[in-house]
Amino acid sequence: MSDDAQLPIEDELAIRSMFARYVHRLDSGDARGWSDLFTDDGSWTRLNSPPRELGGSGLAAETVTGRENLYQMAIDVVQTRFNRLVRHQMTDVFIEAGDTPDDARGQSRAMITDWNGGTGKLAMVGDYTLTFRRTPKGWRIRSIACDLVPKKRV
Repeated sequence: MSDDAQLPIEDELAIRSMFARYVHRLDSGDARGWSDLFTDDGSWTRLNSPPRELGGSGLAAETVTGRENLYQMAIDVVQTRFNRLVRHQMTDVFIEAGDTPDDARGQSRAMITDWNGGTGKLAMVGDYTLTFRRTPKGWRIRSIACDLVPKKRV
């Protein structure tokens, strides 16, 4: 990330507001509203997948592309696998201008708590790399790549 790639403040605020809806919609079970935050060809990538014993999700590394596939992923993972008993907290969000006035990029950290066993526990921590695109409906997520810790050491 560079120090001089600033967005106009109104664009940054619009992106931050849209991105805040990402976790609220996902965790509340609004899979359609969550997937609508992506561009039509948007993607979500899990770069790695630590096993549950090491604090990961145990889910396979994968890339899901396209709004309908993202919608189904939200149902399969958050609603079915985790019973909507997880909460995502996105922290340290950083957003900067992209290569055109209609593009932006950013980074964030995520902490995911799992409440399936009663008392919540920290289930996953990851670094997110983000790209955004301005559309006729406003700013949308173009891509997310999630790199979970602990990272597999080679």
